[in-house]
Amino acid sequence: MTVRSPRCNHPEAITNILVRIIEKTPLGGATIEDLEAAYEEIKGTVPSRKTIYRALERLELLFDPLARGEDSEEEGIPDQDRYPWLDDQLPAPLVSIKRIKRDRKTYYLLEGQQVDSSFDLNESLYAALSLYPQYRGMLKDAYYKVMRKLLAETLSGVSIYNLLINEIENHVHVCEPAPADPDRFAAMVSEIFSALRCRKRIRIKYLRTYDGKETERIIEPYGLLNRFNNYYLTGYCLSSKGNRIFHVVHIRDLKVIQNSSYKMPSTYSLKRAYSQAWATWTSEGGAKLETVRLKVCCGTAERFRAINFHESQQVKELDDGGVEVAYRLTGANEMIPWLASWGPDVTVLEPEWLCKETETYLKKALANYVQKH
Repeated sequence: MTVRSPRCNHPEAITNILVRIIEKTPLGGATIEDLEAAYEEIKGTVPSRKTIYRALERLELLFDPLARGEDSEEEGIPDQDRYPWLDDQLPAPLVSIKRIKRDRKTYYLLEGQQVDSSFDLNESLYAALSLYPQYRGMLKDAYYKVMRKLLAETLSGVSIYNLLINEIENHVHVCEPAPADPDRFAAMVSEIFSALRCRKRIRIKYLRTYDGKETERIIEPYGLLNRFNNYYLTGYCLSSKGNRIFHVVHIRDLKVIQNSSYKMPSTYSLKRAYSQAWATWTSEGGAKLETVRLKVCCGTAERFRAINFHESQQVKELDDGGVEVAYRLTGANEMIPWLASWGPDVTVLEPEWLCKETETYLKKALANYVQKH
C-alpha cells in the first residue's frame, strides 16, 4: 500500500483556524468564510474549500484520535493498526468541534465539558508572554509549567499529550537571562496590566542604577516594552513631567492608585514610539534618525546573515567573506556596550562620533586590566 504524505500539513494555519473558531463560538460560530480568512492570514493565499475541510478533519482528529473523516482513504483498517501509538483505553474527548446549520449556512463552534481551571492571573500572564519565542528565555520555568496545564486542563482529550511534553523536555532547553524572582516579576506585570486596563496611575519605588538611589514616582502607564530580553515600563512620569521608561527588575515596589485615573494620548503608539530605536531611548520632540555602518569579519558575519538585530538591518557581502551591516535608527549611543561585546570582530565605520565613543569605552574597559599588571 502506498503511504501518502499527511494532507494539509500547515500547523500555523490550522492553529489560526482553531483560534478563529474559539473567537467566534460565543457569537454563534465561525462560517467557512471566517475559516478561509484565518487560513489566508497565515499562508497569504486563498485556500480551496477542500483545504479548509481537511484542516477541520485534522482538528477533529486532534481532539478525538479515533475520529474519521467521511472520505477516509484507509477505511477498514483496525484502529490499533491505524494508531499504534494510542493507549488501549481512551477517555472520551472533552472538547470537540461542532457543526450547526442556521439560515442555510454552516457554523463551526467549540463545545465540550467545563474543566475547573487552577490558573491564576499571574500564570495566565506567563502564558501570554511565553507565546512569544523571544520572551521564553525570561520565563522558561513558567513556560513549561503553563504548557502542561494548558494541555492537561484545556485539551485533556488529546491522547498525544505525554508525547508532546516528552518532546519538549527532551529536546528543548532555553539558557537565557531570567528574573531572579519570577513570581515577584509576574505579580508586578499583573499589577501593570490591571492599571492599564482600568486607566489607573501607579506609584513605584525605583532604583536609579547610575547613582544607586531609590526614588518614588507616580506613573501613568502606557505599556510594556521588551528589548534584548529585558522588560521596561513606559509611561508619563508626574514627577519628571515627561514620558519616561523604567526597567521592571529595578522597580522595588509597585502599587496601583485605586482612586486615580488618567487619559492616554489618543495618538500614542508604543510601536511607533520605539520601533526605530535601537533599545529604549527616545526624545520628546522625536529622535533624529542616523545611519550606522559596521564592518563584520568573516565567521562572525554569519551571525548577521542569520539574525536581524534591528528591523532596519541591511547586509552587504564583502570580497573577504565578511559583511558590511547598515542600520537606520535612533538612540545609537545605546549600541556602544553591544558593539564592544563583539571585540575585534566588529568595527564601526560611521557615524564618526559612535566610532570614537566605542573606542573610548573599550579603552576604559582595557584600563581595568592594565592597572592590575
